[in-house]
Amino acid sequence: MRRLISLGLAVALLLAIAPAAMGVLRGLWRSPSAAASPGLTCTVEDAASCVAPEVMVFRMSDQANAHAETAPGSTYGKVVCCGPTGLGTSCSGNFDTVLWLSAADNAHVAEASQAGYATQVCLSAASGTVDCKYVTDSSCGTGYTCLATIYDATNAHVADCDGVNDYATKVCCAAGAAPPVGGIAELPNIGAASPEEAGTPAEGSGWSAGGYAALAGGLAAAALLITAGTWYARRRWVR
Repeated sequence: MRRLISLGLAVALLLAIAPAAMGVLRGLWRSPSAAASPGLTCTVEDAASCVAPEVMVFRMSDQANAHAETAPGSTYGKVVCCGPTGLGTSCSGNFDTVLWLSAADNAHVAEASQAGYATQVCLSAASGTVDCKYVTDSSCGTGYTCLATIYDATNAHVADCDGVNDYATKVCCAAGAAPPVGGIAELPNIGAASPEEAGTPAEGSGWSAGGYAALAGGLAAAALLITAGTWYARRRWVR
């Protein structure tokens, strides 16, 4: 009879801690969504339309079949404007090369991998990452935006990205927060029957006070289960 009571106690304890244990396991395997990037938006505008917080990346003689000029110049009236805040045109720190120009003014352009041009056009960010690439697909890809299109890898004219008289190669860049690698396990709010009962979790945590209490109770029940199981095993086999 005592064996049956002990076995029943062990089963009852196991059933009691099972929901909390499953909640912990679910939390360990659930990762939060990747940090949202602020994104990058670039357009070719008249020079007067490129205003803070946008940055002027470089100038163009026209929207198609154009020569290029560095942003500090004043000859060309079309400009590549990029936002949001936190961007710059520094070629140091968190940056990537957008294009190389054959001169500061009245220039042909080349991709970053090409040698021979001395004037560098860059996009930079105060934090996070900047990445520029050259693609011939119909779109730049997720997270990237088109700054301009170019005729060839080097010694090329430049155009905008509006779909009219564009060139085949897109100059695509992305800027913003770097996505987390692998994700960080987010522990759930255990023990709350509803969102209203869950309360507000602590800053930077997925747990509420109820979650901590449930875990503590589960650990205590697990300790009792181990003790009861050990006692039962000794009673069963060491006689």
